[in-house]
Parts: sequence; structure tokens; C-alpha cells
Amino acid sequence: MRYETILAAAAVAIVAVGFSFAEPVRAGTCQPVKAKGVAKDLKTATLYAQADLKQTAKSMKGKVTQTTAKCGRLMSDFHCTIDAVVCPK
Repeated sequence: MRYETILAAAAVAIVAVGFSFAEPVRAGTCQPVKAKGVAKDLKTATLYAQADLKQTAKSMKGKVTQTTAKCGRLMSDFHCTIDAVVCPK
């Protein structure tokens, strides 16, 4: 019985700490997102990453304002990552 009480108290403490550090979401704020694309050639990997970014912005009902792209070869495939900021329309 004592073990269960200690376990329950620890769980409540963890949840309380998690909520205390969370900042409220404000309407009209921009959010950073990452989009990734993987393909055999650089052009296709970039197109996949751009399509992923477009879909992410659409699902967030926002528009892309800033982007930074980074592509590299890993094994036999190209990996492209786009770091972007999506703001509400």
C-alpha cells in the first residue's frame, strides 16, 4: 500500500512539473517546422522535402515565411532537410 501511494505521488509531481514549464499557446504565433526528403538524386530529394513542407504548412493553416535547406549524401541516397517557420495566414 505504501509503495502504491509513493508511486501515485511521484506521478502527480511529474505531471505538475510538466505543466509548470509549458507556455500557453498564443494565437498568431509562428512555429518552427522541419521537412525531410530522401531520394536517389538531389533534385528529387529536394522536391520531396518541399512537398513535405507544403503539406505541413497546409495542415497548420499557415504560410511559410523563412526557410533554410540542407542536403547531403548518406550511403547511396540524398537526404534533404528544410528548416522553416510557419506563421498563420
